[in-house]
Amino acid sequence: MNRFTSLVTVVATVFGTLTSLPVAAQPRGRSQANGPSAAAPAPADDDDEGDGPEAKAVATFKLDDIIKVAVRLSPDLARAVTSREAAQQDVAAAGADQAFHLTANANVEIDALGADTPSDAIAPLTPLSTQKITGTLGLGRKLPTGGQIGVEVGVVAQHQELNVTGEVLDQAQMQQPQCGDNADVFCQVQAHASASFKQPLLKGLGSDVALAGEHKAEVAAAKATVTAQLAAEQLILDLVTAYWELANASYEVDVRAQSLDLARKQEQLTRQEIRAGTSEGNSLDSVTYEIAVREEALLTAKLQFEQKSLDLRRKAGLEIGRRDIVVRPADPLELDAQDWNVDQVLAQSHKINRQLASITLDKKSADIEVDVTHNATLPQVDLSLQLALLATGDTAGDAFDALGGNSNGGGFGYQVMAGLSMSFELSGAAKAAHAAALARRHLLDIQRVDKEREIDAQVVQSTKEVMSDRTRVALADKAIAIAEDNLKAERGKFLAQRSSNFQVMQVQTKLIDARLRRGQAVAAYRSAVAKLQFLSGTLLDTYRIRPRVRATTGE
Repeated sequence: MNRFTSLVTVVATVFGTLTSLPVAAQPRGRSQANGPSAAAPAPADDDDEGDGPEAKAVATFKLDDIIKVAVRLSPDLARAVTSREAAQQDVAAAGADQAFHLTANANVEIDALGADTPSDAIAPLTPLSTQKITGTLGLGRKLPTGGQIGVEVGVVAQHQELNVTGEVLDQAQMQQPQCGDNADVFCQVQAHASASFKQPLLKGLGSDVALAGEHKAEVAAAKATVTAQLAAEQLILDLVTAYWELANASYEVDVRAQSLDLARKQEQLTRQEIRAGTSEGNSLDSVTYEIAVREEALLTAKLQFEQKSLDLRRKAGLEIGRRDIVVRPADPLELDAQDWNVDQVLAQSHKINRQLASITLDKKSADIEVDVTHNATLPQVDLSLQLALLATGDTAGDAFDALGGNSNGGGFGYQVMAGLSMSFELSGAAKAAHAAALARRHLLDIQRVDKEREIDAQVVQSTKEVMSDRTRVALADKAIAIAEDNLKAERGKFLAQRSSNFQVMQVQTKLIDARLRRGQAVAAYRSAVAKLQFLSGTLLDTYRIRPRVRATTGE
């Protein structure tokens, strides 16, 4: 009897060490690669079979590494970032309206009477032929007030052959400057310098209207940036959720494998009891049944694990053709120490949530449109001013000398013009356009209020999920501890012939279920935290992601 008691004590001690699984089971047969850029993963252990029916090897990845690869490879994010670059270039292009414009113009005009025109039909001093060459050079720009300014310098050179008769020859010589020796050929060069200013006084007045295109382009560029950031946030949220779902699937494979190992150990112990004559032959039935059930559960868990691995590969943009190499998370399936306050998250979401920021930018664009359409309902009243200096001379040099103030160069004069023009719209189309712009802006106000309510509800729900999942993990830890104690006690009873395999299998199942519930709660907690970071607008900062693209490389 003492020998039997000693044997029972030794067996109980050995199997007592097998009842406790780690809270987060360590992956088996994984590669020691540190990330996506590491070398090919090492083959799995022979008994592990790559953790799946098709898998032959596993590769470990950290969440940060997967996110960096996905951000670099994501086509959706690449499109959003490229659109942002295009919008930023549109801002530069929109400023062309306010740039200085240099203009140049040259014209040659020749007029002549036909050679067969009767001489008696031509009045004295009538031009028989005229050659006129005009050249101008100007510089001007639009003003932020809606007006325009410009300066122009030009020259007009005119060469005329007149119908001069003997009676009027002396008079013609007195009236026209003569070119060369021919008394009937006359030349004149006129130079001018002018400055002009035009300013709308009602319709079109002010930078809100004059720079509306530039302001809209700036808002569009800001929205394109927000859109790129939102695409990155959505990508990261999907990756984080998929990563922790994969981590839970990997954890479940480990738990299922170790639960099967526990059942097989119990089978060995029972066979020893049967050989010793202390147990009946049919006592193996419940263990055999449980082994079959757990083998099926392990196979299902492996299939689910491989499916989650492929899903993460697809979302991250990794190769999905090699199904025999599965991805396994390197980060431990555990809680973090971060605390979440509902009021703080709500305040952050109203301030920096990019969904709300996108609506806010749309409203800024709508405000610009409201200002422009309101201004279009006003009468058109334009003030124009022009000052011109005129000078004439026999040659271009003489004309420009006179224009510069040299009285010996030629004739000099000036011209001042001022004008006021008005026009009124009678159709009412401008008022209709303004009313439509107001309606669109009001629609955006409604959309923001609705989105704020939606985000508030999601923040409250996600915060409750975080707190609930923390509580679930704590309760699961207690359940695991109690189940481990119960399993030790039940095994002791079995060895003392006071319990059956059926009861031992039930207690083992409860322990396994508690461990699985803990893994599910941790994965749900991690996903809920990522959702809160997404809603509060801090997800990009958490993973230090700054979406950008290089024009030369397309990166």
